[in-house]
Amino acid sequence: MKKYFEKKFWKYIYRRSLNNWYKRNFSSPSPEFVKHEIIKKNNLDNSLWIETGTYYGDTTNLLSNLSSKVISIEADKRLYDLAVKKFQNSKNIQIINDKSQSILEEILKNNQNHKNICLYLDAHLCMDHLTKEPTFKEENLETPIMVELNIIEKFLTKFDRVNILVDDIRLFDGKTQNYPNLNEIVDWARKNKSNWFIEHDIFIIKFQANSI
Repeated sequence: MKKYFEKKFWKYIYRRSLNNWYKRNFSSPSPEFVKHEIIKKNNLDNSLWIETGTYYGDTTNLLSNLSSKVISIEADKRLYDLAVKKFQNSKNIQIINDKSQSILEEILKNNQNHKNICLYLDAHLCMDHLTKEPTFKEENLETPIMVELNIIEKFLTKFDRVNILVDDIRLFDGKTQNYPNLNEIVDWARKNKSNWFIEHDIFIIKFQANSI
């Protein structure tokens, strides 16, 4: 009986997202609660989580419940200020106002005390869904994903295990403005002897140091 009511409550909470997804014939992007389940499933024990693109902090909040430390990078000053206020009482969340391609290497260098590391790379689709205004955006670098991955590559062997989740993988078709082709990310994973797969619009890369 308890499970029955839990299921009913779950359907009620997510009814709008489920209805919208149904209307889109369950095409990408998946609802946020689906992506959150994927994140939880690919969490590593005793890991630091790094997030690129804080946005309104929903995923940041989830990550704070999975890890002892979360570092979230937000380039848009307004969204950064909102996140700082939202998480002002959260001791395990650090919000940084910067571009991921500028600060990621420093973050990785300063956090090598962690055994494992997980990264959620979501600095794409720079449009605020509430204001309908562009957030931080450079026309010649709409997504810094390959820059981010090349930075991460320098530190792969500094950790026992590294999980990388790249969101919005449907956009990596080589046609969307300034987004690389999916093959570039696949080639990066193969070059670094990592396992990879795609689940609900998220490209997942898993690296283990002792498997090299």
